[in-house]
Amino acid sequence: MKLVAKLIIGLVALFYTYGATVHVLNMLSMTGFDWASAPTKWQVLDITYLVLDVIVVLGLVLGWKLGYISFYIAAISQIALYTLLREWIIDVPPDFAVTDEQRSYLTGLVVFHLITLALVTFCVRVRSTAGIFQRGVQRSSG
Repeated sequence: MKLVAKLIIGLVALFYTYGATVHVLNMLSMTGFDWASAPTKWQVLDITYLVLDVIVVLGLVLGWKLGYISFYIAAISQIALYTLLREWIIDVPPDFAVTDEQRSYLTGLVVFHLITLALVTFCVRVRSTAGIFQRGVQRSSG
């Protein structure tokens, strides 16, 4: 079970690497809009989530507690942004109007974050249970 948890964490880290890459490409104006003239809230969100994504990737790969904390912050805050604050996110000047396809993409991101939350929580519990089991085995064999 620990191997499955390790593979899932690696996969989530890979997904967050992709997310960080998208934020960098946004900042380089390589994703279909001029980042320098994009709404300030989009720029702030790109910077914020780039930093969080990098911390998540490094933290998950290296097993840092901060990486897991950052993962939960990133996932939960994005679920809130794309559901509760969706209208605020897409309330932008006409040059940046959000298409129906982009709205669907936001919905897909909500589903993605819900799934990764469940998977990472499962992995944390597996690791926690394995740690408790290991301590118990060590005590009983000593």
